[in-house]
Parts: sequence; structure tokens; C-alpha cells
Amino acid sequence: MEFSINPHNGIGSIKLGMPRAEVREILGASFDSSRGSLDYYFNGSLQVEFENDLVIFIGLALDESYVVTYFGVNVFDVEASELFALISAKEPQKHSFEQGEYLFPEQIITLYDADEQYDYLGNHQRTVWGQIGLGSKAYLKAVSGV
Repeated sequence: MEFSINPHNGIGSIKLGMPRAEVREILGASFDSSRGSLDYYFNGSLQVEFENDLVIFIGLALDESYVVTYFGVNVFDVEASELFALISAKEPQKHSFEQGEYLFPEQIITLYDADEQYDYLGNHQRTVWGQIGLGSKAYLKAVSGV
């Protein structure tokens, strides 16, 4: 299964603004658990956050069940700085690489915890992001404290 990141739209068949029931229908066989406004799938590797039962954030970590791509690049099989540069190139303002966590406000893409421990595909030789996420404008507003 491939989850392609499409800023302002969704990741794969999971769309921002989609009702919770529809997400559960699409990913139902992979459902793990739910905690408040969050649903977890694929052994917790995919998390979907809801506001008023509508998707506002989709976060993914590496899982063997799927591949996550951003403009054709496997986000978990590329050096963290390269992925950062690729995403940054699609933003109007300049961004400086940070390893901890980062939010690209135009595309509302989040990156979390660049570290060698997440390089499962390259035998822990590269610095790779632990999670990539996509949020809605409501998510951006919530995390920005606006």
C-alpha cells in the first residue's frame, strides 16, 4: 500500500476533513485503538487526529504494511536533511534544518525526531525522520496557539 502525501488534501485515501467513520471504514482492518480524539492503525504507526469527528492531522511512522511518499520520494528511505530540503523547496520562505521537530506552515507538514535509530531500511546508517505528518488549517491554528 502506498500513502502519497498531498499537502492541503490528505495522505493516500485518508483526506483532511474526512469523517472518522469513513476513515475507520477505509482502514478498519488495520485499526488498533482509540484514545479520545486519536485513532491508531498499523500497530500504532499511523495516527489520525480528529476535531469534531473530522480529520485534522495524519501522522505516519515506518511500517512494513505501507510506503509513504512525498513527490515520489520514500520519506523513510532518505536522509533527513534531504527530505527537509525537498519539502522546504516547496515553501515560499526559507527554512533551516532542525533535527528535533519541525513544522512547514505553508504545506502544514510536520517532521519529528531525525535520528539513526529510525533508519530501519538502511541498517541504522543514516539520520531518518521518525514521523512525518500532515495537518489541516485547524491543526495549524491549534499548534500555533492562534
